[in-house]
Amino acid sequence: MCDIFDAAPKGDMASMAHPIFTLSTKPDTKKRRYMAPDGKSYVEVRPNMIGLATVHDRDVLIYCISQVMAALNDGKTIHRTLRFKAYDLLVATNRPVAGTGYIGLKAALEQLQGTQIETNIITGGVEQIDGFSLIDRYRIVRETRDGRMLDLEVTHRCHILETGNDSFRFKASSAAAARKKKE
Repeated sequence: MCDIFDAAPKGDMASMAHPIFTLSTKPDTKKRRYMAPDGKSYVEVRPNMIGLATVHDRDVLIYCISQVMAALNDGKTIHRTLRFKAYDLLVATNRPVAGTGYIGLKAALEQLQGTQIETNIITGGVEQIDGFSLIDRYRIVRETRDGRMLDLEVTHRCHILETGNDSFRFKASSAAAARKKKE
């Protein structure tokens, strides 16, 4: 069993400079656009209809990272789609394990998948615009009659995990890299 605190991203300066998670407990449907000092590059964060992903939703991402790190430490193969027990995530993130916890978890997944980020990169006078979600998809694999999810799958948007010096970073998926090479 892995500890969620072993995988907590350290020094996440990018999300502090350009917040993609809201602190609000009410639905935050405001679009945010951050411009680089040169006025050319930008990061735009767009919420879905139910609102922007919250700092509490970020715990789900951190839990997923902890699962990847535990698999790496155990010498297992890493996959983009993670499968785990919803109950384990609720316990690890200190969420209620009653019905409200499962309802909140589903809302967090919807907000993580629905929050869209668009950014542009200008290299050699050529602008490339990329848009993506915080997670590619989620799937509730099994659900009890009273609505509690048992097994859960989350597909993260990154494909390769690089580690070194107790830090990590995700790279774009190999499919995305192949598309860029063709362009």
